[in-house]
Amino acid sequence: MAEMAGEAASSRQEGPSPSLHMVRKLWRVAIIFFVGDRKLKARFLLALVLILCAVCAGLFVVMSYVQRDFATALSGKDVTGFHKAIWRFVGIVIIAAPLYAFYQYMQELLVIEWRLWLTELLLSNYFSNSAYFELKMEGSLDNPDQRICEDVASFTRNTVDIIALFASKLLNILGFIGVLWSIAPELVYFLGLYSAIGTVVTVYGFGKHLMSLKFQALQKEANFRYSLVRVRDNVESIAFYRGERYEASTVKVFLAVLVANMRELIVWNRNLSLFSNAYEFSMIIVPSIIIAPRYFSGEVEFGVISQTGFAFHKILSALSVIVLKFDNLSGLAAQTERLESLLEALQEHTGDVRLMKKKRWSSTSSSAGHSIPVDSDSSSLITLVPETIAAETIMHEEGPGLLIKDLTILTPNSGHVLFENLNLQLAAGDSLLVMGPSGCGKSSLLRAIAGLWRRGSGLIQGPLQSDSFFLPQKPYMPLGSLREQLHFPAPKNALESYNLNDGKLMEALEEVSLEDLLERVGNLSAVHDWSNFLSSGEQQRIAFARLFLHVPKVAFLDEASSALDVRNEARLYSILHAKIESYVSVGHRSSLVKYHTHVLEFKDDSSWQLFTRDEFENSKPRL
Repeated sequence: MAEMAGEAASSRQEGPSPSLHMVRKLWRVAIIFFVGDRKLKARFLLALVLILCAVCAGLFVVMSYVQRDFATALSGKDVTGFHKAIWRFVGIVIIAAPLYAFYQYMQELLVIEWRLWLTELLLSNYFSNSAYFELKMEGSLDNPDQRICEDVASFTRNTVDIIALFASKLLNILGFIGVLWSIAPELVYFLGLYSAIGTVVTVYGFGKHLMSLKFQALQKEANFRYSLVRVRDNVESIAFYRGERYEASTVKVFLAVLVANMRELIVWNRNLSLFSNAYEFSMIIVPSIIIAPRYFSGEVEFGVISQTGFAFHKILSALSVIVLKFDNLSGLAAQTERLESLLEALQEHTGDVRLMKKKRWSSTSSSAGHSIPVDSDSSSLITLVPETIAAETIMHEEGPGLLIKDLTILTPNSGHVLFENLNLQLAAGDSLLVMGPSGCGKSSLLRAIAGLWRRGSGLIQGPLQSDSFFLPQKPYMPLGSLREQLHFPAPKNALESYNLNDGKLMEALEEVSLEDLLERVGNLSAVHDWSNFLSSGEQQRIAFARLFLHVPKVAFLDEASSALDVRNEARLYSILHAKIESYVSVGHRSSLVKYHTHVLEFKDDSSWQLFTRDEFENSKPRL
C-alpha cells in the first residue's frame, strides 16, 4: 500500500499556471458557445446580462450621491433634505430589487443554456467515432466522465460569474473614477499603485501553486470516486476472492492522496486569505484620513466623506479583483485546463469543427475512393492476397464480404506486434473460426475490423456498419426493460424500421431457451438491473437473441458462447449457421470447428496459419 501511495503521489500532473497562455485557453473553451450553432441565443443572453450589469452599476453611482445627501442632511439636521434623501433611496430600492432579481435570473439562464450546449457537444463527440473507446485504450486522459459531468457545470457557472464580475468592476471603475477624481485625485493615484502591488504579490506569490493544487484536487476527487465505482461494478468478483480488505486499503490510499492534497490546498488558501484580508482591511480608514482635514477646514460637506469612502472601496474592489477573487479564478483555471484537454482529445478523434481546432487527421478510407475488388469467381471461399499496401495506420473501406490485406496490429500503448501481414478474403456463405493462445491478438482482430483498433497497418474492407453485428464476450446490458435489452442496439426512434414487435421478441427468447425468463419477470416491460439479475450464460443468450432479431449480413462473435454449456452452444450455432450469411468467431473450444468453413490459427510468435475445416481437423493429432 505504501508503494501504491507513492505511485499515486508521483503521478501528480502539473496544473495550470497564471499566464497569457492560460487566458488563451479560457478564451478557446469559452468562445465555442458564442460561435456555435446556437450563437444568436448565446450572444443575446450574454448581451442582456452585460446590459443589466451596466444598469446595476449605474444605480450604484446614483446611490453614492443619495448616500452623500443623506449623510449631509443628517449631520446638518436638515429635516427636509433628510426626507428627500429617504424618498430617493426608496425609489432606487423599488427599481433595484426587481432589477437585481432579473439580473441574477439571466445569469442563471445563461449558465444553464451554456452547460446544456457544451455538454451535448461533448457527449456527441464522446460517443462519435468510438472516441470513448480510444480515450480509454490510450489512457492519456483521466476521468472524461467527471470532466463532462462536473467540470462543465463548474466551468460555465464560474465563467458567467467571472464575466459578470469583471464587467461590473470595469463599469464601477468608469462610474466612480470621476467621482473620486473630483474629490481627491491623489486617492486615484494611490489606488492604482496599491492594487498593482497587491495583484503582483497574489499572482506570483500564490498563483502557480494554488492553480496547480486546484487542478490536482479535481483529479484526486475523480480518482477516489472511480475507485469506489470499480468496487460497485465488481462486487461479485471481490466477494468470491474475499478481497474486501485489499479493496478497502486500496480505496483508502486514494483517499489519503486526496486528503494530502486538500491539506496542502487549505494551507495555501489560509495564506492567501491572510494576505487578501490584510490587503482589504488596511484600506478601510484611508479615505477618511485623507478627506478629514478638508472637512475640518470646511472645504467639503460631511456627506462627501461617506461618498469618498463608497467610491474608494468600489474602485479598490474593482482594481483588486484578482487579489480578492483569486480562489475562484484558480478554480476556473483548473476547470479550463481539464476541459481544454478534453476538447482537444475529442477533436483529434472526431474532427468536429465546432470544437474550433483544425482537423489533424483525415478519414481512413482510401484517398482514391476505390474499393479493392473481390474475386467473385474464386472457387475458394477464402483466398490469400499476395499484394501489399503500405500504410501508417489501418485503413478501412466498404465492400462486399470481408477482405483483409497485409494487416499488422500493434498494441495501443506499447506498440508490441500482435501479428503481422495477415491476408484473407471472406465471401458470402463463409464462416471463420479464429483460434490461438491467450494474448495472441484474436479479440484485437475483431476490434480492428470494427474500427476500434487503429494502431498498425494494412487494409480492411468490410460490409456497412448497418450490415454487421458484433457480440463481445461480456454482453452490454443497457438500462431499461427486457424489451429494450432485445432491441439494443437499435435506436429507440427507429424501432419501426427494424420491425421488432413483441411477437418476434418472444420468439427470439424461445430460440435461445429463455422462454422461462418472461415467467420470472412478468412481461417484456419489466425493468431490472440486468447485469446483476441475469447470469453470464443468460446474458450471452440475450446477446444471441439480439443477433437473430437484427439478422445482419456478417456477424462477429468474440467468445460469445464462453459461458454456455456445449449443448446450448451447439443449438445457438446451428441457428446462427441457418440465419446469418457469414460470421467470424473467436473461440477456444474445438467443438466450434464444425460450425465454420475455415480456421485461422494464431501462434505465440506472432505468426498465423489459415486452414479449411478439413485441413485443420486433419492437422491435429488424433487421440
